Amino acid sequence: MMTPTEIMKLSMSDYHLELMLRNRKCKINAVIVQTGNIYSQIDTKSARDCLSVFFKKSENDKRNPVTQLVQLQDKYREEIDEKLFLTYVSLDEMFSIYSNLTLLFSCPFHKWVLVLDGMNLEEFWQYTERILKLKFQRFAVHAKTMSNVVLTELMDKIPEKMEVIIDSDIPLDYSHPKALRFRSFKYTEARWLKIEDFFNIRNLCLIKLDRTNFDCSDVIKFLNYWSDCDEDMMEGIAMGLKEGTQIDEEEIIKIFIVISDNESSHSRFFMKARNIGNRKFVVGQLEFRENKVTFSALDPLKEDCLYEYSILELLHQKRDFEEKIRKMEKEFLGVRDAENIRKLQLELEIIEDKLTDLNRDYEIRNFET
Repeated sequence: MMTPTEIMKLSMSDYHLELMLRNRKCKINAVIVQTGNIYSQIDTKSARDCLSVFFKKSENDKRNPVTQLVQLQDKYREEIDEKLFLTYVSLDEMFSIYSNLTLLFSCPFHKWVLVLDGMNLEEFWQYTERILKLKFQRFAVHAKTMSNVVLTELMDKIPEKMEVIIDSDIPLDYSHPKALRFRSFKYTEARWLKIEDFFNIRNLCLIKLDRTNFDCSDVIKFLNYWSDCDEDMMEGIAMGLKEGTQIDEEEIIKIFIVISDNESSHSRFFMKARNIGNRKFVVGQLEFRENKVTFSALDPLKEDCLYEYSILELLHQKRDFEEKIRKMEKEFLGVRDAENIRKLQLELEIIEDKLTDLNRDYEIRNFET
């Protein structure tokens, strides 16, 4: 089985070989295209190999427009550690190269990265609209800064089903109704967001926020809302807290029954949502690293967390039985109540035995008996 690098080099060497390789349609995991007026790059990823092709400016870029991969022979400069370095191609040529790659490889994931720096706005919108006509999954825009006007027009153009990355400074007064509706999204600058903005999110995949104004109290608000929500919100969120924030783990987790993993190199906790009626992702995995918080919502029937869910379920049952017993003891009325209390105590003992037999790995936190 040839690697993507070998396939690319053969296709560049001979057009007839490229046609033969198209018929084989090698399967890979991802195609990533980064393009702009300064620098361009194409990456492919597979289980065995990663191909990277870099396009850099040179003194002599005036050659025939590239429409076939074999024409890249004329742009070849060098190969270092299986990375191919070629002279720069235009944005139009990148579309031609991408089109040829889609004929060479069978791939479930495509990502386009458009670099705004060095490009005028007319060009940016022209290529944004051209990219958005393609069939792909993730769209990223890189820029030093973007104005509210440009951001608003960009948000209007991008379909909500898309995964979106905005790697740019964003004004603190920015807002847009679609900003938190994309299938998945990452904002390098997210200090314009409030934690309450996330309370309307439903059924999204992943959220990444590098810089925020959130502190520990915001994390607590989010966890409380997630736990009580009637529907699934998202599968995961990672956020960098406000600069200078010291994470108080005990304060954040104190209102939840949690189990902690002492074997992990960083703090990791599991919790169960209080409201699980119409939801699939009912196990929360909370991790702390420096000033970053990562929260994953997991489906115990599909994810590898049935063990953790079973422990948490027994802990919640144990707490419920203990509360019932305390209430009956407080309101004790006679012999019948004594019999009921004894029945509850026997059931509680069964739960405790199950918990002892099951839990061999986790420390139980915030469980008062």
